[in-house]
Amino acid sequence: MSHAGKVSVTVAVAYVFPGLSGGAVFFGKDAEGESYHFVADYSTISGAPEDGEIWTVEGMWERHPRHGLQVRVKSALRVKPSGVFIIHYLTHNKAFRGIGIGIRKAQRLWEEFGEELYKLLSVGDVRQLSTVITPSAAVKLVEVWNKNAEEGEILQLLADCGLDLRLANKVRSVWGREAVEKVRGNPYRMLAFASWNKVDRAARSLGIMRNDPRRQVAAVEGYLYRRLDAKHTVTPHENAVRGISFNIGTCDSAEAQAAIERALSEHAITEHDGGYQPFGASFMERFVAERFRSMINGSTSKQGSLFSGGLESVVADATRKFEEENGIKLNAEQAAGVKVAVDMPLSVLTGGAGVGKTTVLKVIHEVCERTGIIIRQMALSGRAAQRMREATGREATTIAKFLSEANQGKIECLSELLVIIDECSMLDLSLLYSIVRVLPPHTRLLLVGDPYQLPPIGFGLIFHVLARSPNVPNVELLEVHRQAESTGIPQVAYSIRHGLVPRLPSFGGAAPGVYFVEANGAAIPEQLLQVIEELHGCENMQILGVTKRGSSGVENINSMLHNIHLMSANPPPKKLAGWDFAEGDPVIYLANDYERELWNGTLGRVEKVRGVTAPSSGKVPSNCSLLCDFDGVKHELTESDLHKLALAYAVTVHKAQGSQFRRIVMPVSRSRLFDRTLVYTALTRGIEQVVFVGERRAFEEAVVAPPSASQRQVGFVL
Repeated sequence: MSHAGKVSVTVAVAYVFPGLSGGAVFFGKDAEGESYHFVADYSTISGAPEDGEIWTVEGMWERHPRHGLQVRVKSALRVKPSGVFIIHYLTHNKAFRGIGIGIRKAQRLWEEFGEELYKLLSVGDVRQLSTVITPSAAVKLVEVWNKNAEEGEILQLLADCGLDLRLANKVRSVWGREAVEKVRGNPYRMLAFASWNKVDRAARSLGIMRNDPRRQVAAVEGYLYRRLDAKHTVTPHENAVRGISFNIGTCDSAEAQAAIERALSEHAITEHDGGYQPFGASFMERFVAERFRSMINGSTSKQGSLFSGGLESVVADATRKFEEENGIKLNAEQAAGVKVAVDMPLSVLTGGAGVGKTTVLKVIHEVCERTGIIIRQMALSGRAAQRMREATGREATTIAKFLSEANQGKIECLSELLVIIDECSMLDLSLLYSIVRVLPPHTRLLLVGDPYQLPPIGFGLIFHVLARSPNVPNVELLEVHRQAESTGIPQVAYSIRHGLVPRLPSFGGAAPGVYFVEANGAAIPEQLLQVIEELHGCENMQILGVTKRGSSGVENINSMLHNIHLMSANPPPKKLAGWDFAEGDPVIYLANDYERELWNGTLGRVEKVRGVTAPSSGKVPSNCSLLCDFDGVKHELTESDLHKLALAYAVTVHKAQGSQFRRIVMPVSRSRLFDRTLVYTALTRGIEQVVFVGERRAFEEAVVAPPSASQRQVGFVL
């Protein structure tokens, strides 16, 4: 097999590593048994292949500096299996699992019918197939075969309509057999999956005229969806007219206004306070607001004051016992936080670094355990849930797991249930709507967080509105513990959260406090390395980056420190061929794995590299694994797990939210992501020392400028 130039091959797929934003890395074998390593981005492949599927792939050979020989995919399409591929297809594709076709039966079918097998399956000749397998197995086999064949035909039809493969796959996966009918009936339905420009091009290619009413309404929806992508749920009238005029392709504001009126009459959008909202965002905001109002008013079933039943004395007793056992005294704010949480149907607890939010949660648990109130506590990330579990000594889950259990009917409708959610600043509208929608009607809800930390990645803003609403029972913890205060971190955090630039001394080695090392552009990584060298040997140090890419991004920093580790360690650490992992490397787990009890954001270290790979041959990795230590528990990760792992000399601030480290080092450079909330969040991850390295002016401008979240225009109000 030549490893140069163009590649055109049909393979049976194995070992698929889907990309986080589309595309995939996958391996496969052709009919002769030759192995290939493919790399495809989202624009060249229709969704991630699955083990057992047959794909025709075209591309170019390339040699990657780290991963060896691979095929850069130019185009790829799932196809019906042909030749001996059918044996692999019937026995490895998950669509055929459970119908009783193993390797021996698949081989017998092929031996008996050969190429004729495809015709028998397509026409559904159960009688002929039943001469080799049981009639029931033949019926199931025909049914699954034709269902998958229909999906492939739909995909091809959508591609013929001028849609790119990524969009076509989304449409097919949601609408299935109805996809073509829906697209031809109104192509603008695809705005749920793609941008106005992309959908409009496809619609015009299908014959939709410029002034078609469907296009007019879609121009309105398309612009409001674009605003959603920018995190806004409301668009003022003037903005809407300008954006819709641009979509339609006219400067005539009257035509844009007519399109708005039509969209309103068809209930595609709603009006809100002189502006407009997409119907979905409006519905979710109204639903959450109405539920919260009913909770506050005590009109939700079985909700009212608990203190009329003598709970106040229970709170006092539990608090006193906790104080005696832990040698501390709750301040007035903390005591109020406990009382509000167990008494009010809806409450909010906020506070910055070192103010004792965890102490309040512990006492809340003590009170609830005495009174029979059941607590379900959760957080957005697996790492934050783990910290919540460690801090309170009680079970905590991710929000995703809670929603999964709720949708399966596993959340008991208890008369007294308190749900506590931590790190709430990052909850977007759609996620909070999903939570509120599944809460039993009598549930109490406590939202905990710091509104000055990172805002939601998705659209909307709920927690921040609740935290400043006079209508919501809200306790803010302000008093900083003496131990935390001694580091100086809380004082600097207070300045930053209020937009005041702190005076930070120059870095002078390992010592409590917050420091700044000036460096510009390309000099930042070198200066960062010097700081890390001076802190070498210090316990629990973590680099927090702003972006993934660029000279100061976490990918470059990880690569630098990984290479330094390989060159400086004595003896040299064993490296896993084809992967950027070596013994001694810090790593981060990127998925929630309930079986292993490993969470997205869990940090660990590679202890041992086992087995080998042969990346230069382009063959499928075999017999390789990493033995990693995560929080004192050892896990063996095989090649099918390695896409869930990344180097963690540096991690992004978003990945670190919910974690804390003794020392933090952070590169500072200009970025659209670099704002006050990101600086504040990174700073408050530090327990003892924080060192900023980079452009001081960029740092000061980020602190002074209003945080990006404050610029969001939303319709939620309480």
